[in-house]
Amino acid sequence: MKTWPFAGRRQELEHLARLARDPTAQGVLIAGPAGVGKSRLAAKTLDAFRPGKVTLLPITATKAAAAIPNGALADLIPRDHPPHLVNTLRWAGEELLKQARGRVLVLAVDDAHLLDSHSAEVIASLVRGRLARLVATLRTGEPAPDSVTGLWRDGHVRRLDVTPFTDADLVTVLTAALGGPPDDATARRLGEITEGNALFLHEVVTAARTSGALHPIQDVWKLTGDPPLAPRLADLVHERIGALSASLKAVLEYTAFAEPVGARTLSALCSEESVLEAEERGLIKVSVERRREIARLGHPLYGEVAREHCPELRRRRRHADLVAALEPTGLRRVEDLVRVTVWRLTAGLGAAPGPLLTACRLAWAAHDYPTAIRLGEAALEAGGDARAAIQLATVLDYAQQPDRARAVLDAVPPPADEPGRARLAQAVASNLAWGMDRLGDALDLLATTEPALTDPALRLQLATQRLSLSASAARPADALRLSASLLPGTAGTRDGSVVSPGTGPGPGAVELGPVSRAQVLSSRALALCYAGRAHEAAALVREVLNEEAAWRDGIPALVSPLHSTWAMCGYFAGELPVMDAAIASMRAELAGQRGWSRGEGSLALSRGHAATLRGELGAALLILHSPANHETAVTVGGCMGAYAAVQALRGDAPAARETLRAALERNRATWTAFTRWVALTRVWIAAAAGEHEHAVDLALAAAADSRAAGLAAFESVALHDVVRLGAPHSALPRLEELAAVVDGPRVRLAARHARALAAEDPGGLLDVASGFDTLGLRLHAAESAAQAAALLRRTRGEKAARAAATEAWSLAGACQGVDTPALRGLAAPNLTNRELQVAKLTAAGLTHREIAERLGIAIRTAMNHRNQAYWKLGVNSPAELARALTRH
Repeated sequence: MKTWPFAGRRQELEHLARLARDPTAQGVLIAGPAGVGKSRLAAKTLDAFRPGKVTLLPITATKAAAAIPNGALADLIPRDHPPHLVNTLRWAGEELLKQARGRVLVLAVDDAHLLDSHSAEVIASLVRGRLARLVATLRTGEPAPDSVTGLWRDGHVRRLDVTPFTDADLVTVLTAALGGPPDDATARRLGEITEGNALFLHEVVTAARTSGALHPIQDVWKLTGDPPLAPRLADLVHERIGALSASLKAVLEYTAFAEPVGARTLSALCSEESVLEAEERGLIKVSVERRREIARLGHPLYGEVAREHCPELRRRRRHADLVAALEPTGLRRVEDLVRVTVWRLTAGLGAAPGPLLTACRLAWAAHDYPTAIRLGEAALEAGGDARAAIQLATVLDYAQQPDRARAVLDAVPPPADEPGRARLAQAVASNLAWGMDRLGDALDLLATTEPALTDPALRLQLATQRLSLSASAARPADALRLSASLLPGTAGTRDGSVVSPGTGPGPGAVELGPVSRAQVLSSRALALCYAGRAHEAAALVREVLNEEAAWRDGIPALVSPLHSTWAMCGYFAGELPVMDAAIASMRAELAGQRGWSRGEGSLALSRGHAATLRGELGAALLILHSPANHETAVTVGGCMGAYAAVQALRGDAPAARETLRAALERNRATWTAFTRWVALTRVWIAAAAGEHEHAVDLALAAAADSRAAGLAAFESVALHDVVRLGAPHSALPRLEELAAVVDGPRVRLAARHARALAAEDPGGLLDVASGFDTLGLRLHAAESAAQAAALLRRTRGEKAARAAATEAWSLAGACQGVDTPALRGLAAPNLTNRELQVAKLTAAGLTHREIAERLGIAIRTAMNHRNQAYWKLGVNSPAELARALTRH
């Protein structure tokens, strides 16, 4: 991996090629920060010139030659100029022109900011006189000779500023360099570490591959843990930041240990002058946030190097200094207490169990699980009681470390007080259900503990947890009944619950507090979603999230199931904007989280479901890959199951079957109706294996099981799978019933799909395809259009089927490798290369004359090719042509 293939930046390269040949200027100057990839872009830009038409002279400027007149041109001109020569600039220029040999002279200057003044003026004079063209790179933030800056300032050459890789370019580059795509989480992590800097990316990836931290799994590259800080990478960072005085090193280290840190705090610890100098040199960035000047590292890798090379004793002293600087301020901000407590531990100053436990809860509320675990363990070691142990176990469970949590809980002696017994029962029940997949044992524990409690508030807490577990296990009837008993004013709802306020299984007349209320509403929303009442469920989720400030500190992890329910509402209803809103909101909630693999897994699952629904199957695999291959996460089973479903939709039955086997083996959580998703996945594994009748039977069985459990949402999906597999008569009666009671357009279109296919109505199927396409459900749209084409081919002949087949081909082409039974026999329109060229130009709006001139053919020939394309594709206008080609 010494030199990576050039990839990405296609738009910049095309723009540079145009600028380099622009007749109104004499070339291009490519500017950008160090390591951004300017030299590779310049080399590719030079390829835009025809070799036989130009003479290329490479010129490399260096620091060593910057003080030597004509130092950069030393290899291109004679060592000594003629005696008594006065105008050496003109002589040097003429010597360069001699090498053109009658062709256009192109000067390729790398690092033009390092040119000595004499060489710079020679080059500039040739460019200003239009005697040579220039392709040069220039590092921003560095002084450059006036003659170089004057070239672009005065319009003699064009300037293009190059920025770090975009997310899309970074994925493209990594795919080319690694020989396969990185998964979504890996690409994001490498982007965060390197901030899109091409040089840093190369070195980080090289080090990670060498150490084994970056490795392929199922042909997709995954980063496990943080890549090591290789010596070469450290050297590059040191070269970038230059030699540091003791005061600048102090600024860098304090910022690395404490970022974000107040600029005034830094100035007090170091000096105002050193902070200003550090900002000027790019070691730190200072921004104003809520009227405070906040300092952060100039680049993430600066912090890695600073922390790696800081001796342990100095590290402890730095943290002690930070404690001394911040503690006297009164720790007015919530995050300050967490930070100072961690600094005290790092400095060896110690802390009492109370503050440690408080800081642990605050870190948990901020979704910083490594810090919360560290603080919880410190609280326990400092003499914390059962409360500290239960808090630590709770955090460990939400961090998806159930075995460690279980060990902590097993060591807790039975509390003598009633609140302690209730808290321990809740913690053990959560561990059983979410870490051991022992839902029955968890519910039994809560059911036996609850009646023994005399405090109605404690009984309410246990009832709330029973509700949560019942909803998560996809028992909507139980969950709706129990939630109605806990929520005053829910009598007469669609679930038929009729209760009196304050009645129920033991809570008595206790009023729900913000935390309990949020949990009850979250569980009720999930049950409503599964029961097919997506709109009610989504409204409840939004209501709870609007009140987040009241409950977040008490149960911060609730944001994940709330958003998962919200996204599933959109999934079952077929309303992708709802899914997108939920995903965007959850991304914002997870921003800055550390170590919350359950939250990451839930977000990835929602994103994967949305991508699958859109037919973006390749993207779904990359999104789900990392959480599906997590080493310890208990949500791995659900993500692996979704991954298997996508593999099956792409026709890879053996891989899907193996992934699903591993998912069942690794699943340890009672969550989101896992067995229902498994049943739906098995349908498409059978279909991918060519077991068509078995697939239909599996879908019908899944629908029957879901109906018996009151899971109308899952039932509607399973029945539509039956229709997609070509057996509409078995599903139609029940789908029409569900279309009247299940929220959202998806089930209504599924019923129309069944009706049209059962009636062998190709027009109706094409209308259904259009409806699914309008919703963004392109895979369903493609299958419906393909079924219409098959009917038309059988009943009305090949000509009538062409337009439907083209529509199906166009839709399926956007689905990234889909291979389902309805689409398996779909063939691409048999266009010749010339017909495809003409079709694309026609779709782009060019006239026959313009197409003929562009391709060097006769107008009549262009018209014939267009007509052939129309006939083969079954379209009648440029608009229809554009729709088919651009979507594909």
